[in-house]
Amino acid sequence: MLIDENHQVLLWNNWMTRAADIPAETAVGCRLDDLFGAAMPTRLAQAVDDAIRLGMSSVLSSSLNKRLLPLFKRVPGTDRRDAIKQVFIVKPIVSDAGRHCLMQISDTTNAELRERALRQQANELLLQKELLTTLINAMQDVVCFKDGECRWLVANQFFLDLFGLSEVDYAGHTAEELAEYSQVDVSAATFSQETDEQAWQEGRPIAYEHVIPLSDGNVKVFDVCKTPLFNPDGSRKGLVVVGRDITERKTAAARIQHLAHHDSLTDLPNRILFQERLRAALAQARRGNGMLALILLDLDKFKETNDTLGHHVGDLLLRAVARRLQHCVRETDTVARLGGDEFAVLLTNLTSADGASTVAEGILRSISEPFSLDENEVMASASLGITIFPDDGEAFETLLKNADLALYRSKSDGRARYHFYVAAMDEEVQQRKSIEQDLRHALGTDQLSLYYQPLIDLRSGEITGAEALIRWHHPLKGSIPPAAFIPIAERSELIFRLGRWVLHRACMQIQAWKAAGLPPLRVSINLSPAQFRHPDLLDTIKSVIAQTGADPRLLQVEITETIAMSNFGYSVDVLRALHDLGLAIAIDDFGTGYSSLNYLKHFPVDTLKIDRSFVADLGRYPENSAIVKAIINLGHGIGAKVNVEGVETSEQLRFMNEHQCDECQGFYFSRPLPADEYARLIGQAAPWTLTSTD
Repeated sequence: MLIDENHQVLLWNNWMTRAADIPAETAVGCRLDDLFGAAMPTRLAQAVDDAIRLGMSSVLSSSLNKRLLPLFKRVPGTDRRDAIKQVFIVKPIVSDAGRHCLMQISDTTNAELRERALRQQANELLLQKELLTTLINAMQDVVCFKDGECRWLVANQFFLDLFGLSEVDYAGHTAEELAEYSQVDVSAATFSQETDEQAWQEGRPIAYEHVIPLSDGNVKVFDVCKTPLFNPDGSRKGLVVVGRDITERKTAAARIQHLAHHDSLTDLPNRILFQERLRAALAQARRGNGMLALILLDLDKFKETNDTLGHHVGDLLLRAVARRLQHCVRETDTVARLGGDEFAVLLTNLTSADGASTVAEGILRSISEPFSLDENEVMASASLGITIFPDDGEAFETLLKNADLALYRSKSDGRARYHFYVAAMDEEVQQRKSIEQDLRHALGTDQLSLYYQPLIDLRSGEITGAEALIRWHHPLKGSIPPAAFIPIAERSELIFRLGRWVLHRACMQIQAWKAAGLPPLRVSINLSPAQFRHPDLLDTIKSVIAQTGADPRLLQVEITETIAMSNFGYSVDVLRALHDLGLAIAIDDFGTGYSSLNYLKHFPVDTLKIDRSFVADLGRYPENSAIVKAIINLGHGIGAKVNVEGVETSEQLRFMNEHQCDECQGFYFSRPLPADEYARLIGQAAPWTLTSTD
């Protein structure tokens, strides 16, 4: 736009036409203030005057907002009607035609927009960087970036704290250089730099676990992933390193693994781990023609400890036994708890079976020493079974079975001892299995019966009752003695079925004799330890009495002295409950156990039964006579009758009569008889006298 000294427009180009929305025909010849009026900026008018009169050039920058739109209503080439930016360049022009000025107006709106966009983009990048930095610093994982020469570019706060590098300017340094500032081991601080090369050489991400020893003596385990980055030309650009702390996960996994293979009470290897070690030891022994021994061990009468002192003390005993067993073997041997009170010992690299004997004897001695447990002094013993590889078998299952057979022999022979496996034990096991199977069948047939041995009142000579004794007549094997099948039934659930059968048959017989017109006579039945401890004992007896209608006053239950004392509190409660039902209580085999006379007075005892072992040698051993007389006096002193078993001679009968024994039974009077023969015997006059030798 060309302006003369009177501020008239001499030249008006197309840009001005579009910007001011005024055609050139209108603008040329008009004064600036006529064109724009009050919208004309004062500074711009002054610049025009300075250029024409003083020859001064001016550069003015202004922002024309909505108030100034009459001057420039839009950005040329657009529909923008908001604020625009422009630069006014006013230059003087002197010619023959006079003084003029040239006003050049440049629109800077787009440049400003571009600058604003660049600033916004820079701010966004800065924000993204801040967010990324915040993110990686918040992560509880190692996050690092290295350049193509293994120099650190970025490391998050977790990494810096882990290696004590928070105050170190790490950027541009290699791992070896940073290790000089770290208290962590150099090899750990490098974070396995050799794997950097592996990642680049393989051209793919690699993952591995890395253990870092810390300055406090602990370690951390990281699951590390390294991802190589390459330039378009294939050169190394950098490396992304991410390491996740999996220490807790590894610790938990190790703990789970330990719990899966170790006993939670004793921390010894459990059955699973023991079997694994036994298999491994067998494989090694086969390769080297070696010898090993397997020892199975059970604590004797452990249940009595639980019952008398409580399960807490029982657990303490198991822990103490575990510690003593470990002291009895070498570090190369294995002690395991298989369950309950059953332990196992694996002895490897033996030169002879004598080594197993030495260990077994040491175990027996160690366990026999008193245990001080929670202010209780506990005595214990163990039974052991030993089998030798390769003499007794080569298969894993065979050795376990043979050791178990040897253990069973130790228990059968009186406990607190050990036995080596011998081949004859297999035959015994087969016999036991055969008897157990046949006994199951016998309970559902008529092979079993009750015999009755008379109980004789010494004052009157009359039969006052009978002890019911079970008999088994096998259709093929003939008569099987109780000693052959009762212990087998005791070790299985058969004893409960057998005990109920005896009780039911005895009650039915009481009713049958009553219907036959016989006088009411007491029938005594024996309770095994398992029966006596069974929680359904009372309910079973009540149920059978209700079913049969038998008078409970005609029933007497016999338990041994050992059973009565195994759990004193429980025994007192059960015996009192039985007594309240009307049953009589007899303590069998008295004098052979370990009764405390102080405890005995708490039992509701009706009869003490002197064991036959004291009667058999009355004349040979004077102390037997003294024991019998003492028991008779004791029984009378607590208000109980005294019964003597095993009377077979007139001399024995005379002794019992002289010392006022109340009741006797034995072959001198009668063998156990079937029910019908016993009934006939009751109807006869007493055939026995003190001079009879029958």
